[in-house]
Amino acid sequence: MEKHGIIEQTMKWLAVYLPSVYAGLTALGISALMDIRAGKPKIYTATGALVCGIAALAVSAILEYLGLPANSGAFVGGMIGFIGADRLRDIAVALFTKRTGINTEKSE
Repeated sequence: MEKHGIIEQTMKWLAVYLPSVYAGLTALGISALMDIRAGKPKIYTATGALVCGIAALAVSAILEYLGLPANSGAFVGGMIGFIGADRLRDIAVALFTKRTGINTEKSE
């Protein structure tokens, strides 16, 4: 049985999942740059960028089911980063309410 070091195992994993990693990093970078350009606070920029990066990783895992090639992760990551965390939340809430019929609006 061969023993592989952590570096070799990490490089093999990275080679297999490179499109997903690239999608996540692209979304993270673009989201952070858009928030910095808009003059938002640092904590808001960091958390929003992380949300976009994680969302891009999740979406990149299902690209083939959506009819896109696996190597289109960079495009999807860029779009998610450009949309931003706030609009992603709004889209998710709208899809949830449409599918379930639950009203999330507070009535006064």
